[in-house]
Amino acid sequence: MARILVKTKDPKEVQDLRKHGKIIFLSSLVDVVGIETTEAEVEKIKGLVGEDRVRESARGTVQKD
Repeated sequence: MARILVKTKDPKEVQDLRKHGKIIFLSSLVDVVGIETTEAEVEKIKGLVGEDRVRESARGTVQKD
């Protein structure tokens, strides 16, 4: 399973994204959707919304100097 973040431009895109995975969260403040899906579906989502609007989700880490 992969967790990705997708930058949305239109609320209607969320309905299309639901077909490709489980919506984990929606942020109307920054227009980002978190999705849990398979690697194969990630490629389909990149084709649907554009590769530049999709990135892998990552846990926050503290950088040491």
